[in-house]
Amino acid sequence: MKPIEVKTILMDVDGTMTRYSNPKPDSGCHFWNILVKMVMEKYDLTSETAEAKIRSCGNTDQECISTFLEPLDICRQTYFDKIVEGFSHSIEIPEDTILFFRAMQKKGIPVCTATTNPPFMTNAKLAVGGIATMEGCKYLTRHHPGNEFNDPLGKFSPHFFPNILRHHGYDPAYTMMIGDEPKRDLYPALEAGIRYCVIIDRNQKEDIIEKEGGIFIRAYRVLINKIKNTGG
Repeated sequence: MKPIEVKTILMDVDGTMTRYSNPKPDSGCHFWNILVKMVMEKYDLTSETAEAKIRSCGNTDQECISTFLEPLDICRQTYFDKIVEGFSHSIEIPEDTILFFRAMQKKGIPVCTATTNPPFMTNAKLAVGGIATMEGCKYLTRHHPGNEFNDPLGKFSPHFFPNILRHHGYDPAYTMMIGDEPKRDLYPALEAGIRYCVIIDRNQKEDIIEKEGGIFIRAYRVLINKIKNTGG
């Protein structure tokens, strides 16, 4: 395989930066349940009334519920810490994810999220591995969450990747998308014209194989030395 010349790396979060225990936890349910409990305790409400109070703050389908913390008078840091604690029992940040982040930072290649997760939630998950705080992660240059363009389908919209490329001026010929699900990461990225699409499958036997128009790897270690900064 020839060296892969890239200027920007887009990267999914769940199952890509993180590794889940089995069965995979419902992230949205986790975030929601913690907030409902905090609102119940703060205002002495039933769960139904607490949920109604949260929903009155905005569109829970389109907005990150962390934006509701201020009107609910819920401490952001306390909420963040509770989320991290909950996830510490169900996800981990693999060592080679951190190795990949550090290598790309050293090469001067920006890594940006392309995920259903809003930045607050991405940071909470990465904080499990000690590489993020509520304020951010030093290895990530930019976030592209599913609600970035106010599309109801979020990341699963056929316009998600084209919008990212167009709005942020990323050259698809020098952009890489990394994910763990071909249907949601590989195929739509290829359809958008992204030249390099990588799927991490930690259960595959081969270290690296090319198929379906993409690059399938077992671990990030095999990808690091193949990526070259174009200098652009």
